[in-house]
Amino acid sequence: MKNFIGIDCSSKAIHSVWLGNGGSILKKIKWEHKSKEFEERFINFVSDFDAYLSTINIEAQAAVEAAIFIQNPKSTISLASVVGCVKYLCYKYGINCRPIDNTKWKKDIIGKGNASKLEIKAFAEKHWGETFEEQDFADAACIALWIKRKFELEKINGQEKQEDKKRRVTKG
Repeated sequence: MKNFIGIDCSSKAIHSVWLGNGGSILKKIKWEHKSKEFEERFINFVSDFDAYLSTINIEAQAAVEAAIFIQNPKSTISLASVVGCVKYLCYKYGINCRPIDNTKWKKDIIGKGNASKLEIKAFAEKHWGETFEEQDFADAACIALWIKRKFELEKINGQEKQEDKKRRVTKG
């Protein structure tokens, strides 16, 4: 069974939502640390994320929301550091992880690239029929749905290409 993981990062936490093949939510996991200093928080929650990934043995596709430019350069660097570590740790444990721009997944999933937090949460709660206690979990769920649809589309396109190739070989 393949799992699809949506990951939403901030300088304070990593939120993930795991979907099964059918698109149902299997789990929501948050790694965070309460320190006021980013460097301490970062080391702790990234280490916890690393430890968790080391325990799983599943086939998965992941997508992480790409780092965005924030007016404060320190915040931009912090967010980019977290996203970079998430991508590396997924790679380390054999999980294909794609960065996805927030306007792209919002457009593909919600229908609007500039969807508001309220629109995202309303979509997620209607789609999955459950309450999301944090906005970041709603975002992560939508990102997981995006990677699931992307994977399925690529699988279909790959099968169609193979069928086209077979047709050309048999005609040739």
